[in-house]
Amino acid sequence: MSGSTTIFNGNSRYSTDFQAVIDRAVGIASLPMTLLQNAKTRLGNQSAALGALDTKVAALQATIASLSSGLGLNSYTASVSDSSVVKATTSDGVREGTYSIEVTDFGSYANAASKSSGTGLQKVTSPSTGNISADTTFKLYLNTADPAAALTITPSSNNLNALADAINRAAPDVHAAVVNVGSSENLDYRLSIQYNKFGANTIALNDSSGNSLLDQPLLGAGSPVKYKANGGDEVTSAARTATLAPGLTVELLKASATGVATTVTVARSATGVGSALSSFVTAYNAVVSEVDKNRGQGTGALQGDSVLFTVSDALHQIVTYDSDSGSGSGGLSSLTALGLSFDSSGALSFDSGVFNTATSANLSGLSSFLGSATGGGFLKSATDFMNSLEDSTSGVLKTGIGSLQRQLTDQDTRIAAEQDHIDQLKTDMQARMAAADALIASMEQQVNYFTSLFESMRTSAYNNK
Repeated sequence: MSGSTTIFNGNSRYSTDFQAVIDRAVGIASLPMTLLQNAKTRLGNQSAALGALDTKVAALQATIASLSSGLGLNSYTASVSDSSVVKATTSDGVREGTYSIEVTDFGSYANAASKSSGTGLQKVTSPSTGNISADTTFKLYLNTADPAAALTITPSSNNLNALADAINRAAPDVHAAVVNVGSSENLDYRLSIQYNKFGANTIALNDSSGNSLLDQPLLGAGSPVKYKANGGDEVTSAARTATLAPGLTVELLKASATGVATTVTVARSATGVGSALSSFVTAYNAVVSEVDKNRGQGTGALQGDSVLFTVSDALHQIVTYDSDSGSGSGGLSSLTALGLSFDSSGALSFDSGVFNTATSANLSGLSSFLGSATGGGFLKSATDFMNSLEDSTSGVLKTGIGSLQRQLTDQDTRIAAEQDHIDQLKTDMQARMAAADALIASMEQQVNYFTSLFESMRTSAYNNK
């Protein structure tokens, strides 16, 4: 409804009365609009309250999901006896164990650079305009002397920058760069090529006449990486990484002291599960607090809504889950055994000491109790209850939010239609009152005219006596 009523401006003495009639008619017609707006406000409050509850429940769902990874890859940690020699990384498939590695040769890259002088060679003082050769086609030999196996290099322009770019496009196993080996006053740009794999690799670049344009070795011909894993034979590799076991990879950082192996220890703990349980407790209490805002003597927008019972029941089922006998899980059959309990205020709490004692030597029991989101155990039960609330198509909270949004949209449509009705009524009333006022004003003018005429005649007759 409009915030103010248009003032009726009439010419008759009844114009104020006409305005009162318009105001009263619009006021009566606006009563349904008031009801619609009140209903929209109520729906908006319910939607906001349900959205706030949904946010808290979604956070709880996320902590339950994190429990599933607590005994997965995140439960494994790899430590090394000398972190300056190797860096260990775990991945899927890793297992507990102790391993050793001795880096006997750290390896080196093969490098080559354009010569300082020679047949067909030119000095380059500007790599964007000059080149080491006047040719426009070159042959790159990598670990071969066979012309048929050489790569044809054709730069887009006849300059050193373009030559380096063309080599990088044609040969992914090497990297070409432009370097200045002269002073700032006496520039001397050269082509530098490095093999990207460790080993005794060879690099050669010839012009179209077969003239050699590179010196090798510049910093050495390169050598392979060598190491001994778990006391075995020496292994030769083209990379500074080694797979010691399924899911366990080490990055080699430097050569070992002669005869000294680095120990890599992979251990497993329930620290991740403990951290996830602590987050679960925090999220659980937040949901309970959000539910309580709409209960009792409060003024929550969801008071009396069945969704509160549904959420509360799901929470109860989750925290009271019991795997019956606990067989196969080392006596861990409930969250209570893992240190979860309700304190004197009714809030859920987590005792990490109880958890550590119960799981320190019983990771298999913990794994059995937790199960998985699809394969049974606590996680399957909790995940199913969370899905009953949060599933995008069938979850109670998601469908409830969707329903309220549709009702709000429908309410907006009804309000807009009612507003159009009120505006039309007001327009029609103003037109009718204006017509009536104009008629009355015209009649008032005629009354005034005849009154003045009769008064004038009466005065003239009196004066003529």
